[in-house]
Amino acid sequence: MAELLASIQDINTWLPDDKLEATGPNTDKFQIEAWRLIRGQLASSFLPTTLASWTGPTTTPDQIRSIAGKLIAAYLYKKVYSEDSVEIPAYAQDLYNEAIADLIAIRMGSITVLDADDNPIEDNLQGLGTADFYPNSSANGPYFTMDQTFG
Repeated sequence: MAELLASIQDINTWLPDDKLEATGPNTDKFQIEAWRLIRGQLASSFLPTTLASWTGPTTTPDQIRSIAGKLIAAYLYKKVYSEDSVEIPAYAQDLYNEAIADLIAIRMGSITVLDADDNPIEDNLQGLGTADFYPNSSANGPYFTMDQTFG
């Protein structure tokens, strides 16, 4: 399977060197899960063409690669250490919580996603004005008001 949003190196950044190593085969399923979660969370924040342009780690912004790496590492760590205990490992939960908090921060606007040239990536809401919504004040009538009734 191909790397989707994060490289193996992005994932291994978040895993303890002496305990676990991410490889292609042990992360395939988690690559897909992270891809689905991130796209779902950011679908209302970025244009579909922007999300579709993130075709691999080399075309994915660094902030998104980091979030994907955390998510995949959390999923992998949880799976490997779930054999030892029925409890979710605290480290896996911490990584997952950090990744979700980062996604929320992106959606709220407190983290700006940058492109390869360190320019902010335009989100769905930037640059929208009254001309982007219809009907607006320049549209030909009829106009309806709240007090009108239809029979």
